[in-house]
Amino acid sequence: MPNLKRHLVNRGTNFTNAFVHTPICCPSRSSILSGRYLHNGVAINNTKSGNCNGELWRSGAEKSTFAVYAKAAGYTTFYAGKYLNAYDSGVPPGYDYWYGLVGNSRYYNYTIIASEDGGNTYRTDHHGDNYENDYLPDRVANWTLERIDQAIGQDKPFVSINSWPTPHGPFTPAPWAEHVFDGARAPRTENWNASSIYMQQKHWMMRQLAPIDNATEDFIDTTYQDRLEALLSVDNHIAQIVELLERKGEIENTVIIYTSDHGFQLGQHRLAVDKRHLYEHDIRVPFIVATGDGVKKSSDDIVLNIDIAPTIYELTHGSSDIPTEMDGISFVPSLMVHEDRGKQNRSPRRDDFLVSYHGAAYGPCGMAECPPDPHGGWMPDGRNNTYHCVRALVDRGARRDEIYCRFEDDENFIEYYDLIIDPVQLVNRYPDLGSEEKDMFEARLLQLRKCRGESCRVKPQGMSLPVDTPVAMEQ
Repeated sequence: MPNLKRHLVNRGTNFTNAFVHTPICCPSRSSILSGRYLHNGVAINNTKSGNCNGELWRSGAEKSTFAVYAKAAGYTTFYAGKYLNAYDSGVPPGYDYWYGLVGNSRYYNYTIIASEDGGNTYRTDHHGDNYENDYLPDRVANWTLERIDQAIGQDKPFVSINSWPTPHGPFTPAPWAEHVFDGARAPRTENWNASSIYMQQKHWMMRQLAPIDNATEDFIDTTYQDRLEALLSVDNHIAQIVELLERKGEIENTVIIYTSDHGFQLGQHRLAVDKRHLYEHDIRVPFIVATGDGVKKSSDDIVLNIDIAPTIYELTHGSSDIPTEMDGISFVPSLMVHEDRGKQNRSPRRDDFLVSYHGAAYGPCGMAECPPDPHGGWMPDGRNNTYHCVRALVDRGARRDEIYCRFEDDENFIEYYDLIIDPVQLVNRYPDLGSEEKDMFEARLLQLRKCRGESCRVKPQGMSLPVDTPVAMEQ
């Protein structure tokens, strides 16, 4: 993605410790919009019954998203592309212009609900499979470009959300991008197709996975190629958006945030082409904030998906007193050089955060597929794949880089990884933890699972994890 690098990475701040607090589409997307953890009124899975565009979402958190606040502050607001997986009707509050995909990610043969008057009226557009007329990533970008151009012409500030389906499945590249990456192989990381020695240290569902066979390996590589090819369209769209802002003389007045709603697996720990797990490849995301000159080129501050809403609130209101219902923090100070940050007399640096996932089952067997593969083939999810974690990351002084996860399953299974020693999370070191550390992790996990608003941002006294003597990296 050379345009991404040229237009955003080279002129903005690259956050090297960016995470989602839940590795799944709809819960993460609703958290981006609302600034809330799952337990405070957003989706817990991708279904309406799990509050993905469900009644609790629509009557609660959706009424106080960053778009609602931005519109109230005098900004023109518009949204284009994928919204929430179970979205099917109407126009959410807070948007002057709306171009929302019905349902989950598609590239062709989809339905759009569109409005140009704040949802007072809207139309339903049905699209087919013609590239020139229907390829969704292009339509989303072109619609956004028209709205930006219009807003600039009216001399009004705006908040624009451009939500490509790319590179979500079905991983469909534009025709001109097909076969560009033929032969590319997904990175064979150290934990790719991990051996049984390591897999048997993980929770029940992971212990059932068989080694990756030749057919699955080919599928992983083909998916990797398709995802790269699909992203070439996004890379072009980034250039078009930035170049429009440059032509209109507004680039220096615009903050551009580029990120994703979750990570992805490509064979790590025998997991093929999905997400939903506690491991780094699922919860780490790219996160670039381009604001022009005068910002740091890189930041190792932890930034979460729940931090986007309070940040946009601060940018649109000029106030760091963010709404009380938001659990995240504004990362505006993380963009500033040290002197300016000191003047703010505040710091967004956190040492840890909550990671949660609620496993989903789609049949009576309690797994995502019923009956499950008797040979231990790839299984994306299960009811007992429900967990809550403390992800701690402290780079100041004696380092800590670890994750402690408790599963809600018949075993009350716990996985703990020290990523300083084991960055690819092969060895479950829970048995090596002392009783003091176990108690501290459990207490912190309980506090995070109950937190709301300010209590999610401030760690209570006595909650600090004990600091060990730094351990040398294992070879």
